[in-house]
Amino acid sequence: MTAHDLSTDSHTSRLMWLVAGLVLLLQGFSLFAPMAVLGGAIHWPDSLDYAPAKMLPLLREQLDAVRLGYGLYLGYSLLFLVTGVLTVRLAARPGALGALALIAIGAAAASALARAIGILRWLTGSVSLAEAHAAPGLPEESRAAIEHMQAAINAWGGAIGEMLGVAAFAAIWAIATSLVILREQQLPAWAGLSGLVVGLLVAMPALELFGITPPISIVLSTTAIQLWFMALGLLFLWRALRRSA
Repeated sequence: MTAHDLSTDSHTSRLMWLVAGLVLLLQGFSLFAPMAVLGGAIHWPDSLDYAPAKMLPLLREQLDAVRLGYGLYLGYSLLFLVTGVLTVRLAARPGALGALALIAIGAAAASALARAIGILRWLTGSVSLAEAHAAPGLPEESRAAIEHMQAAINAWGGAIGEMLGVAAFAAIWAIATSLVILREQQLPAWAGLSGLVVGLLVAMPALELFGITPPISIVLSTTAIQLWFMALGLLFLWRALRRSA
C-alpha cells in the first residue's frame, strides 16, 4: 500500500466519522421540531390518547400544522435507518459485518418502516375520517361509526408505530448495537454499556402489547435514546477531529 493509499484511507475514515457525528446529532435534536409543531397545534403527544370525538375536529382544525408536524416526524423516523447503519458500521471492525451487526441493521430498517406506517395514519386515513366527521347534517349513527373507525385506526397505527417501531425494534437495534460495541471494542465501553441501559428503557413501552402497564412512558424512553444519539454524535465528531490533527 502506497503513502497515497494510506492518505486516502485516512481521509475516508475521517469523513465517515464526521458524517456519522453530524447525522447522529441531527437525529438527536431533530425530534424537537415535530414536538414543537404538534405540541402547539394538537397538544401532542397527549393527543394520541384523545377520544375520536375530540381528536377528529382538532385534527381538521389544525390540518396544516398536523401535516407539517407529522411530515417532520416522518423525516426523523426515516433518518433513524441512516443513524442505525452508520452507528453499526463504526462500531464494528472494518470488513464484512457479523450476524449481530446485521441483526442490528435489520432492526433499524424494521423500526423505520414501522414508525413510518404509524405516522401515515395521521396523514391519510385520519384526515379522511376528520373530513367525513365534519360533514353537515351527518346522522349521529354515522358520526359514531366514524369515531369507532378512528379509534380502530389509531389503535392499529399506534401498535405498529409506537409499540413496534419506537419501542420494540428500536430496542433490538440499541441492544444489538451495544453488544457489537462491547465485543468489537472500536468504541469506548461506556458507549456500549449506556446503550444497553437505553435499549432496556426503550423496550419497556412495548410491554403494553401484552397488557402490561409500562413502568415508564414512551416520552421518557424516547428522551433516553435521544441523549444517547447526542452522546455518540459528539464522540464521532471527536474521533473525526482527532484524525484531522
